[in-house]
Amino acid sequence: MCSRAAPAVLSHVNLLLTLYGGALLATAARLKWDPSTYVVLRELFPAEYRAAAVSLTGAGALLLLLAHLAAAAHHAQRDYTRRLLYYTYALLMTLLMVGELVFGTWLALQVVAWLDSEAAQQMGEALELSEHLRPILRYLARWHPLPDRIDELIAEAQADAPRNLYAALALGALLLVLQPLSVAMALLAACRRPLPSASEVSLQPRTPLYSRADSGPQYRPLPLRTAYKNGRIVIL
Repeated sequence: MCSRAAPAVLSHVNLLLTLYGGALLATAARLKWDPSTYVVLRELFPAEYRAAAVSLTGAGALLLLLAHLAAAAHHAQRDYTRRLLYYTYALLMTLLMVGELVFGTWLALQVVAWLDSEAAQQMGEALELSEHLRPILRYLARWHPLPDRIDELIAEAQADAPRNLYAALALGALLLVLQPLSVAMALLAACRRPLPSASEVSLQPRTPLYSRADSGPQYRPLPLRTAYKNGRIVIL
């Protein structure tokens, strides 16, 4: 029963993973071509920033390709081709999860190492000075609206940072569920037996037990077998 429902479940999972793929490609494009996006991260972690742009592009493109691979496997006519495509899907998705784990571990180690560096201490001091910067900006806004706008951007960034972090954690947790689920559904879909074709279906009606009117021996007639050939139902 689970193997029969696996292709349908896999289709819905791939629909959600396709959204992730598009979001990853959009984020990678902003990291590459939008100089105002994540400017602090780009200055603090230049190597990690470039690695993240490349990794997000590759992961997003692979998620989109895997969705098409699963669709091709679902519509494959030959059983061997269907199994091969599903197994390929499961293998590539597993490799993608391993790559995500390796990249996430490396990035976390880089951030931990940076937190113990002198640059992190200087960054902390600069953040403390920002509390004194906002009153100065409000004072300068008496003569020009630009400092007031900068003060609003600082306040908005401080308010959005926790919400963005919570959203990223929730989406990451959902991705950790969807990817293993897609691998499991692909393996179940590969192991399921194909449905019999119309030419393989034979009609065998129930055979009643007849007895002669006299006291002769009972007999069972041969079952009536039919098959579908060349667009017709023929009696064998």
